[in-house]
Amino acid sequence: MTCDVNLAHFEKFNCFHSGHLIVNEDRKILFCNAYVTELTGFSVQVLIDSPISSLFTKASNIFIDSYVYPLLLKDKIVEEIQIKLTKSDDESVPIVINIIEDNKGLSYWSFYVCANRDKLQTELLKAKKELENKASELYNLATTDPLTGLLNRRELAVLGNKLINHANSDHSNLAMLCIDVDYFKRVNDAHGHQVGDQVLQNLAALLLENRHTDDLVARVGGEEFIILLSDITLENAHKITEDLRIKIAKHILSGVNITVSIGLVVSSKNQIVDYQSLHSTADNALYASKQNGRNRTTAVSYQI
Repeated sequence: MTCDVNLAHFEKFNCFHSGHLIVNEDRKILFCNAYVTELTGFSVQVLIDSPISSLFTKASNIFIDSYVYPLLLKDKIVEEIQIKLTKSDDESVPIVINIIEDNKGLSYWSFYVCANRDKLQTELLKAKKELENKASELYNLATTDPLTGLLNRRELAVLGNKLINHANSDHSNLAMLCIDVDYFKRVNDAHGHQVGDQVLQNLAALLLENRHTDDLVARVGGEEFIILLSDITLENAHKITEDLRIKIAKHILSGVNITVSIGLVVSSKNQIVDYQSLHSTADNALYASKQNGRNRTTAVSYQI
């Protein structure tokens, strides 16, 4: 094919640190800049009139035939396509190509080596993962109790309000248990704070047993815990609470026997509940359990 393009105009592309090619409609190279010869190790004499396919790996040529040229035929432009270039020593190099085609069947290829881009992408992905891990750590620090891994007071209020809003809109019951370890100071005094911490950790594990997905369990103070149960009747909530209190009393936690006092409040389906009043009612019921001898449950209905 005769080329009516003045290739001398393209000599300026020798200044670029990127590859530039002109390819005719027979897919033969009409022009290459100095960067192409430096990168590939092929001379200008070898490259000119050679098929463009001689520059790429077999897999890349399959991709070019099946995707790149059909796309070029349709849209006259191909952008940001990654393939592999073959050098004179048979080493392959990943490149990113951009191609445009004119109305005379000439295509203009521009490419750059993307090894550094791949490296940058890997580094960015690594940095992204590190940031996600850090964000997860910060979230856990902000929302969980560091000793037991349970929700902390603040997060219980946030999630508790969401659970209550759902119950209000769904007209379902809610139960809140306020739990306090009886005479916990005596545990610390007799066994030391390290054992006391272990007792709290083991107690937290017991509180989590057999909980439903929507149930919330939190440590809200030194030896104070709260459990929020959704969609439950007063009768069932009282049974669960008593079973839990008895189970705790029977367990030996880190060599220590403990008991707990519990205040239980349950709302009815037609009541509009708010977190603060639910908590206040359960806390008052807990106070009654402690005043009446401890190691017991005081259950009350929620009053608006």
